[in-house]
Amino acid sequence: MENKNSNWAESLTNGQPIAQVIAASKPADKASTNKTSQPKPNGQLPQMHIGRGQRYGNLTWFPIWTSAPIAERDYVTAAAAGVVSVVEGSNPTVGFLQVQNSGNKPVLLLEGALLEGGWQHRALTRTMLVNANSTTEMPVVCVEAGRWGGVATQHLGKKSAPAGVRRAMRGMSKGTNGVVYQAAADQGAVWDSVRDFSARNNKQQATESLVGVKNELEAELAALKLELPKPVFGQRGVLIAIGGVPLAIEVFDHPDTLAERFETILDAYLPESLIKPFVECRSQIARDFVARIEKLGVEPTGDEGRLRNKADKYVAAEAVLRGEELLHMSALNAAHELVLVA
Repeated sequence: MENKNSNWAESLTNGQPIAQVIAASKPADKASTNKTSQPKPNGQLPQMHIGRGQRYGNLTWFPIWTSAPIAERDYVTAAAAGVVSVVEGSNPTVGFLQVQNSGNKPVLLLEGALLEGGWQHRALTRTMLVNANSTTEMPVVCVEAGRWGGVATQHLGKKSAPAGVRRAMRGMSKGTNGVVYQAAADQGAVWDSVRDFSARNNKQQATESLVGVKNELEAELAALKLELPKPVFGQRGVLIAIGGVPLAIEVFDHPDTLAERFETILDAYLPESLIKPFVECRSQIARDFVARIEKLGVEPTGDEGRLRNKADKYVAAEAVLRGEELLHMSALNAAHELVLVA
């Protein structure tokens, strides 16, 4: 396994010596470093600094800090009951829901969040900041193929989609040259990914409900009495590795946002980590993956404030900006066995 991971790391860096990768990610000298706002790679992403890996279940997680200045946060990630509501449209459609924020602060809703109830369970396909006192249409995919009908309202819970479903939500596909492209959400691939996730965890739901499978898994995981880790002071992101290989990264603009979403992020990937024996991810491999994300950067898409990296064999990153600053960045390792793009 060690040799396999070493080969993966060498491939990840395109044969560049590790010493050069590390050196390239550091400021040239102290005089050229602005302590409050260091340069952003490709003008979009802040520099990311990764800490020591820790085990949770059979996954390894690494804290991430960034070079971006920390501004006072004016949004929330969870709202009191009755302040934020998600409902079916007047003519319900699979791909869209309506979210109403009657509060006096914007609400941050994150890619992969599961929305329960309605005519079918859904998942949010992109990170959105819903303005105060506003109603917004939100793009979603169905994660319950066998139901169409029920109540008009949806429940904003704490569950999040696993890696395979997130891959399908990104519309990821592999080209003839081996690089991975991202496009619109692929609903058929989402349903296939939900079935794969259910089968991998030996769960069956009458309506093929991802929410139902997650509910069963939560009950089983609770019986294990795993001690939930706590974020490190100032941490603004987390890298998740399974099988000794980086799987996913989430990075936010503020430490409070990471702290509020930390458990949800870990639990999104925990079940699949327990299927196989634990393999620790070496710190250098994690740093190599972060360095590759920084090197690639992100570029504008057709949606304002939404950016993605150029097609790549490993990195599938999506970022949301607020003004010129990063609000949220989420990246998948397209080559990981839990993501593998056909």
